[in-house]
Amino acid sequence: MEEESVRVIRETTRNLLKVNRQVHKHELADVQRSIETRITPVTVADIANRLKNKTAVSLSELHTLKNILIEDEKNINIVLSSHGSLRGLVRELSGQDVRRQCAAAGCICNLALGDSKACTAIAKAAGPYLVMALDNLSTELAVTCAWALGNAAGAGGRAGAALCAGGACARLCAARARGPERRAAAQYALLHFATQMRDEFSKEYIEQIIEAYPKLDLDMTSSQLLFTISCHEEFNLHHDMVLKLLDATAVSTEKHINACTGTEICCSLTYLLRTLANVSVTKVNCDFVVHYLIQKQLLVYFNRILANDNSTVKESLLWLLGNLFNFCSDNGFIKELLS
Repeated sequence: MEEESVRVIRETTRNLLKVNRQVHKHELADVQRSIETRITPVTVADIANRLKNKTAVSLSELHTLKNILIEDEKNINIVLSSHGSLRGLVRELSGQDVRRQCAAAGCICNLALGDSKACTAIAKAAGPYLVMALDNLSTELAVTCAWALGNAAGAGGRAGAALCAGGACARLCAARARGPERRAAAQYALLHFATQMRDEFSKEYIEQIIEAYPKLDLDMTSSQLLFTISCHEEFNLHHDMVLKLLDATAVSTEKHINACTGTEICCSLTYLLRTLANVSVTKVNCDFVVHYLIQKQLLVYFNRILANDNSTVKESLLWLLGNLFNFCSDNGFIKELLS
């Protein structure tokens, strides 16, 4: 029964990641689109064909291609079916002109919004160059390449495993210490890797992710990543990190009660509660969590969530309370809460 519950929570998170991948695509379109005219599939095919030749495609055309790829998945298929076009983008990515490198990385990032087959091809052809660019002095280039790696990994475990074997996860873990923009992009990518690779996601990377958490704020993405790896059989949090998680949950709970009006996942509280639930399957952690909740008087907030809140947050809280009831030494407070 317990294993089935974990499977359901994991599957819910995977479905949300698919949504996030699509939303990320449209957000990129809104932020980066600059073209006004309608581009036809013929234009896409023309640019893709000319990518085979050095200097045949202008910087403006690279930007046009990047933007048009998010209009219709058929455009992604047109580019990838044009022999040599992906190799041409890799050539631009590994060049010396940072403006063309960024534009090519944007094209690859949006190509990686395609299906599993497309992303596996991208992982093999462009993966090593995307990983190498994570250390580039240009923040824009490094961030775009991290997005591309995350998008590719988000299409399925095969692409993620290939990229991870090429050093992507190790570089992404290191990138989390290099400024807020790189950190956010790296966490976005690692979230997709961890979700798609499941228990194949290495214990080494889980430990590196956890090691960096004391220095980070537990925002929406970092909380989602922490929950995702908490489903891993090798996951383990030391006492100080459990305390940080509880402190973040206390703050997020109050903010949620006072500010959130959404009906889905509207803030980080959902993932913080689910992570606490996974942490609370040992007696030591469970007793510590219960003591903290009583001391901080969070039960009043929990009652309000159970009475009035949206189903997603409510289910996450019930998942936590169920584990506390099953594993803590004294479950009297749970009976009182639910009475």
